[in-house]
Parts: sequence; structure tokens; C-alpha cells
Amino acid sequence: MKLKFLFKLLLISIISSVETFAFVHQKTVDGESFTWGGSSTDNVNIYVNGDNSSGIPNNDIISHALQSASEWNQTGGPNILVRSWSTGPRDAQNDVYFTNDSSMFSGSSVLAVTQSIYNSSTGRIIESDILIKDSVLFSGNKYDELFIGDLISHEMGHLIGLDHSSMPFSTMFYKLIRGQQTISFDDFIGKKSLYDQRSYQGKIQGKVAGGSDITSVFGADVKLISSTSGQVIASTLSDEDGSYSFEGIPLNDVYYIYISPFKALDTVSQYYQTVKTDFCSSFNDFRGAFYQGCGNSRKGYPIGIHLTSERPQVDTGIISIKCGLDTPLGYMSERGVGSFELDGSEDKSGDSFVGFFSHSDVQDQRNDEILIDLSEFDSSDGNYYLDLRVLSQEFYSKVAYEMEVSVGAQTYNYSYSVTSDNTPNLNLNGRIPLDSSNPYNNVFTIKITPQDFDEFKDTTSFVSESLFFPSFQTFGDDKFFYQFIYYISKEQPNGEIELHDHYDYPLDGGNKRCMDGLETYSVKSAGSVTGITNSSSRSNQEKGALACGSVAFVDGGGNPPKGNGPMTVMVGFLLTLLLGFAQGDKSQGRKG
Repeated sequence: MKLKFLFKLLLISIISSVETFAFVHQKTVDGESFTWGGSSTDNVNIYVNGDNSSGIPNNDIISHALQSASEWNQTGGPNILVRSWSTGPRDAQNDVYFTNDSSMFSGSSVLAVTQSIYNSSTGRIIESDILIKDSVLFSGNKYDELFIGDLISHEMGHLIGLDHSSMPFSTMFYKLIRGQQTISFDDFIGKKSLYDQRSYQGKIQGKVAGGSDITSVFGADVKLISSTSGQVIASTLSDEDGSYSFEGIPLNDVYYIYISPFKALDTVSQYYQTVKTDFCSSFNDFRGAFYQGCGNSRKGYPIGIHLTSERPQVDTGIISIKCGLDTPLGYMSERGVGSFELDGSEDKSGDSFVGFFSHSDVQDQRNDEILIDLSEFDSSDGNYYLDLRVLSQEFYSKVAYEMEVSVGAQTYNYSYSVTSDNTPNLNLNGRIPLDSSNPYNNVFTIKITPQDFDEFKDTTSFVSESLFFPSFQTFGDDKFFYQFIYYISKEQPNGEIELHDHYDYPLDGGNKRCMDGLETYSVKSAGSVTGITNSSSRSNQEKGALACGSVAFVDGGGNPPKGNGPMTVMVGFLLTLLLGFAQGDKSQGRKG
């Protein structure tokens, strides 16, 4: 049977606004991923009519579409081929065009719609169209908030089968943010895992669970952190059996896993609408926390997963959800009286820990002092570096940090940076050369100082909180914490600097011996249960109003009937740029 799947794109813009899934794939209620059929190398032709009321020349619209297609065509699977089209949309053709059809756009902030006809049994996409609201004043400048290229790239992601992302600054994040025309690594491997499964580099998989009986957790937001990039590079939702998988990730990197409740169900497929999170004492939600080992000695030290050509795939086993955030033993007691020392011995020159500040710590700007002694590390055979990472932004911990590193007579200072897309990056990345002639000079004292976010923001040119933390009301964490990572890198003969040494974490099958979330109960996907309340019935005023509506129609003739069909699924896409927000409806009209 054919189903029509509709995505309404709500771009919420407050005139200055600016939120990874290893991606999330669009799914039918039975759990089948949406893909284009045929060979993975088949092309998807889209026909773009760039006539618009924003004053953007038609040729510029075509150019932006070509650039967006070029971004998505970097990885395996079907290439998107852009064709210029001067007439109206046609059936059996993938169209992109501007329209004010009231049957498509009900809310004032509904800016675009992607609608697809697909086979409900296989998830195979048959036809897909992108409709853009013509009454909105779009821009052809990539630094403007309503840049048309950002919008087109996001909608092309839906066209090839990707759902919305909770990962800040990815193309498929459900809010419109600056820089979305350029796809992130999260978007990249999202498409790769749909269409190019034979060319995977590295793979990390496992299961998320809770409770002493190891009950699977459905719909947990699993984030993958890269040491070398110093950021979250991908995020995915755990499946009904708790399983998650990151595939196609680069080798020669150390990865960490952060698991949190998913807080934007209105933005993804109906398949996930039964997800629950109230698995802690008194049925409180579990909280965001890092995958760590069992036992007090490694509490507060996230486990690093080192992928190499010798070990390209790792199964973490069972990872427990957490009801609290752990810091290392002895860490808090050293604050203000001494240094928290990390092991820098020859066999452990790389590690990670979780740091924490109270509200009063932030107000008083109390700092953490960390000591890394690498005097025993032999760096005589090349150019070696100490790489340092401080991550907080993707965890929605609303605080800014400064890092000062002292080694010998040298002092290095690090603070926030600005990306090429003119967005602020609060994560800190440092690289400091080791002294190969005198290893006793390789003793590093690192001070990490928190800054009140509002006071910090006022010192920058970024006036909106949402440029730093899109949708903070939904994803915000009330704790001030960070992940600190350090490792040794080495310059290669070709001039590139690569990860060289890191602590070899024991992978002992996960957390079966130390499960948290003792109130965890089993939850089935929406395709396994009946009586699901349609999320589209929510009022416009409710938190998380939907931007992308997914409407499925079923009939015996293979054509979608007019009006509301017997199957309706809503997938929220709040693309906020600071305009306000509105809700997409379920109405559906056929193309002419």
C-alpha cells in the first residue's frame, strides 16, 4: 500500500536565534526505515522551481539547492540531482517549489513541508516533494537567520529518509539554526547507515537498560563524544530492545557515551511516541550521565572506547541509565586546597573525568586545579602534544568556562570560540607541545574556571541564549558540569597530528553488576500497542508545539485520499530562529 508522509517545517525565528542524532531514521509505526528503493547508487532527481516572493533570483535558489545536494551527496547512497523546472508540480515527480496553499500551511510560523509517498510494509519512498511557504521573507545570505539554503538542506534530509535530531547544530536538528546548509558528521553517518552499510569504518553498539532485572530502555538519547574533535559527533535513540548502534565512525579515536532522556518526542516519528523516562525513585526521570565502569575507583571517570584498525568494532554490552551525576572520589575535597591529579604514567597517558560546580562556585568563580604529570612519558622520538578538551555545551549545562594551562614558564589560555558559520562554541580545545629534550618540564597545571552564563554572554556579540543553547527550556540541565578529556597526540610524517596514546580502558561487558534506575519498566514502541493518543491534538499553546506534521493515508487504490486519512502520525520539527512558534495541522491536499 502507499502512504503519504508529510513533514511540516516550523521555523521559529525571534529575529536573532540560532539543537546528535547518530541520527534518527524516519520509521513506519512497524519500525521500517524510510529509504529510496533500488540500487544504493541510484539517483534521486528533484525538480526545483525557484520562483519566489522574497526577491531571491531563481538562479540563486537553484544554486543553493545544488549546494545542499552536494553536501548530502558526500556519502554513500543515492545522489540528489537538482533539475531546474519552470512549470508547476507534477505527480510522479519530486518537486521543490514555493507556495501559499492554505491546506499545507496553517500556522504563521510553518515555513516548509516535505511530503512523501511510501510503501508502509517496506518503508520504500516512491515520491517526495518539498513545499516552501512563499509568504515568508527568506534570505539568500548564509549569515542571515532565515537563510533559504539552511531550510533546503534540512528538507533534503527528510527527503532521503532522516528524522529530526536533538543534537545541537546538526542539519537535522528540529529547529532552524545558522549553518544547517553544511551537514554535520551526525547527518553524514545518518545517511551512510541507511544506504552504504558495506563501507563502515568503525562501529560501537550495545544496549541501554535499567533496574536490577536489566529492563531494556526504549528511546534513550545516546550521544557519542569524540576525543579528537572535542565534541558530540552523533546521537541516536535506543530501540525497543534497548539497542543502539553508531556505524561508519572514524578509527584511531577514543569515544565516550552520554545517555539522557529524550525530551522532544513531538519532533520524531510515531514509532517513538510511547517512550517513558520516569525510572528513578518516586518515578522521577533518569538524568543525563556518562557510561562508566562499576566500582568506586572509576566513579566519575567515563569509559573511553578506543577504535583502531585492529579493533574497529566494540560491543559495550549493557549500559545502565543513571539517576545521578557522578564525580571522582577525592575530586571535590581537593578544590581550593590542592590539585586533582590525573595519572600521566607511561601506560596511562590519557583519560577523562566529570567536573562539577555548585551555583555558589559559579558565582564566586572558584576553579578546579588539575595536575597532569607526563615526566615519565618518552617523547624523544618525535613531536608529541598534550591535547585537552573541556565539553559542556552539548550537555546543555548553562555555564561558560575558561582554561589556563601552566607548564614551566609558559602559560596558555583558552576560552570560547566562533565557528565559520558565526555560531559560538563553548567547548574548549587545547594543544600544547611536549618538551622532548627535558621530560621533567612536561608537568602541566590546568585551571578550569566557571563563568556565570548571563554575565559571560553580555561580553560577547551574541545577544540570544538560543545561539548557545537552542531550545534550552526543553533540553536544559540544571547542573553545572563538564567533561574533561586529555590524551597524547603525535605529528605524523605527512604533517598530520593524530591520537597516539590513551589509557586502555577495560571493556568488561558493561554495567550488569551496577544497574541504576531501579523503577525501570518495560515499554513497547507505538507499532506494538493500540490506543495511542494522536499528538497532533495538542493545542498551539502547549510546550513543544509541532512544526513537522507527518500524515499517513491508506486506501485500496494506491492513491492518497483528500482530507484526513485513517492513519495519522505527527513528527515535531520546531526550527526556531526566534520568530515565535506555531503548530502545523494535519490537513492534506494533493498536488495538481
